[in-house]
Amino acid sequence: MTWTSQSFLKWSAERLTQAGIESPRLESEVLLAGGLRASREDLYRDPDRELQEDEIALSKSFVERRFFREPVAYILGRREFWGMEFEVTPDVLVPRWETEILIEQFLQWTRSRSFSEPMQILDMGTGSGNIAIVAAKELPQSRVTAVDISPSALAIAEANAWVHEVADRIRFVEGDLFACDLETPFHAILSNPPYIEEDRKESLMPDVKNYEPGRALFGGPDGLSYYQRILPEAWRHLKENGVLFLEIGNGQVNDVLSLIKNHGGYHEPEVTLDYMGMERVISARKKNQNG
Repeated sequence: MTWTSQSFLKWSAERLTQAGIESPRLESEVLLAGGLRASREDLYRDPDRELQEDEIALSKSFVERRFFREPVAYILGRREFWGMEFEVTPDVLVPRWETEILIEQFLQWTRSRSFSEPMQILDMGTGSGNIAIVAAKELPQSRVTAVDISPSALAIAEANAWVHEVADRIRFVEGDLFACDLETPFHAILSNPPYIEEDRKESLMPDVKNYEPGRALFGGPDGLSYYQRILPEAWRHLKENGVLFLEIGNGQVNDVLSLIKNHGGYHEPEVTLDYMGMERVISARKKNQNG
């Protein structure tokens, strides 16, 4: 049988439909384009292109991996975020569009301020480095510290930083949250911490629960354990009037707001909705010594 791009996509979409994939045609195109080292537009321009044996073998292996619900990002080894491409492996969480809301709020805050010194930014739990790298890219005068407990994740993050030409302005630090040498107080601390409740694991999509690193997903029985640890330590490491930006999970807004209020060291926090209307980001400014 001669395989063309068109016939392969038909087979692939049927195979992924059997696996319960929500967008089988779209994912088929993404996987075939990856296997051919081409773009989806190339597939449309030449639907009758005959595939070579090595191209068929690689593309079929991609489809079979996706059939068993391995995330597309891990299959292809990359994920787009903020219009930039990031290397990803099973050592890091797959970057998600919701986290762009965190960066948008942070950048909006920076535009309302002026800094007499290079801005010091901390990305706590950097994973693939997407937050730290975007911050460094968008703010060329800044200095960024990126912390992660996983040396494998830090290696991926540093590799991504070199690709995007910001590695000279990011300091990568291995540590369990703030239990490491951070050197300096920060104007801003950003974090997308693990926030899924542990007892929700079995209800998650197999793409997530079977492949993504649990250490980057689960935040204790109630999903709040990392917020409970981050809030007091962030306060100690922020400059006066510095701001903490946190991504939160669905339904967590009141719990996290209560933690911030009970701490007492932050001004009234702000809540930002994502594009789906869900509370997604909380920002809280540190009170100065005079309140």
